[in-house]
Amino acid sequence: MNQRNLTSVAGYMPLVAARTISAVVLWLDFTLIFSLLAYQWHAEAMVVGLASALYGLPGLIVGPYLGSLADRSNPVHMLIGSYLARAITSGLLILAPTVHIFVVLVLLKGLANVGAMPAEQVLIRRMLSREQAVANASVMTAVDQLTKILAPLVAASMTGLFRPESGLWLSTFLAVLGVGCLCWLLPYSRKVDMTRSATGKTGQFAPLLDLLRMNIQFRFAFFSAVLLSAVLGLYDPLLTLFLRGQGMPPSTFGLIVSCTAGGGLCGALIFRKVYIRHGQRLAATGLAGFGLTVLLPGVLASRDVDIPASLLLVLWALNGCFYGLSAMSFGVAVQQQCPRESIGNISAAARSVQLAALVLGPLLGASMAQRLGIPLVFVTSGGVAVVVGLLLVVRSRQSLAHDSPASGSAEGP
Repeated sequence: MNQRNLTSVAGYMPLVAARTISAVVLWLDFTLIFSLLAYQWHAEAMVVGLASALYGLPGLIVGPYLGSLADRSNPVHMLIGSYLARAITSGLLILAPTVHIFVVLVLLKGLANVGAMPAEQVLIRRMLSREQAVANASVMTAVDQLTKILAPLVAASMTGLFRPESGLWLSTFLAVLGVGCLCWLLPYSRKVDMTRSATGKTGQFAPLLDLLRMNIQFRFAFFSAVLLSAVLGLYDPLLTLFLRGQGMPPSTFGLIVSCTAGGGLCGALIFRKVYIRHGQRLAATGLAGFGLTVLLPGVLASRDVDIPASLLLVLWALNGCFYGLSAMSFGVAVQQQCPRESIGNISAAARSVQLAALVLGPLLGASMAQRLGIPLVFVTSGGVAVVVGLLLVVRSRQSLAHDSPASGSAEGP
């Protein structure tokens, strides 16, 4: 199925344009919010950790409800509401008079972001056939990775050339522009099949727990994904403070985010070949490599070694690559190991657990930073990821060697 088939679908190109704008706004906001907290508001580690937790909290609390709402309503209307809320919250962040109000607005910004993803997924599901959905996944992945590279560079440039909050004006403008793209979808959305989806009556986590008990390979991949999110939550909100402590300028954070995206794009390019060789072990291997890229700068900083900016950029490019390999491996595990009749339930429940780790991680990381110092947070979180990742690799190999004579598994070499 080539991409020309997608361009012939009525309404698809405006959707891609809106999705591109959405991705740019998301990464602009992420880069600018934490840069402003560190360099304009001079926030302490606890405040930064609280802001990061509040930014992700809406997805944990109201995400499933908004997903259900998108199934029952017109997803284009929901998208327009989300984009307008993004524009309003970006404008309010510019006008925030105190850091406390700024943090509250970060919570509202996170809430504004939540509705877009489920509405986009519902619209794509209703708009495209199964084969077109596969081609669409490659298009959207390319859009996400490229905007993750370019948007932080734009934020870093605007931070260096103008006032630190100037990038939020661009975010506001782009969100309004996205509403204009979505308006092109309104006539088409009335023609799309609006069939209501059935909702299962079982508990949200019951199918996930059953699969974890019965499928050891999924269990290893799931634990790798959850720990990946937990480690990211521990250190990532402190990264701007870590860079400030190393004497790096504000623009360094944007460059690091772009390097992370570049590494993720490289990971996507090599994923198929590496996965064929390593199978589900790649989730744990990626976790260990990801942890090593966090551990090394923490060790150097804790020993008062000056870290060159070039080394940090290389490390975070590797960081993005290993993270992407592990995350994509878990995505394959969900697709291959989940029963077809409960894959939506299981994937949503798994995402909730990952979000919980992302929400609680910043609070724990901020508390550890106050007691141990920021470099030791990097050492601890990275070290745990390396050790657990290597243990999971060994256990996965043992399990595969034990099961392969009977099952003839083709996951590994």
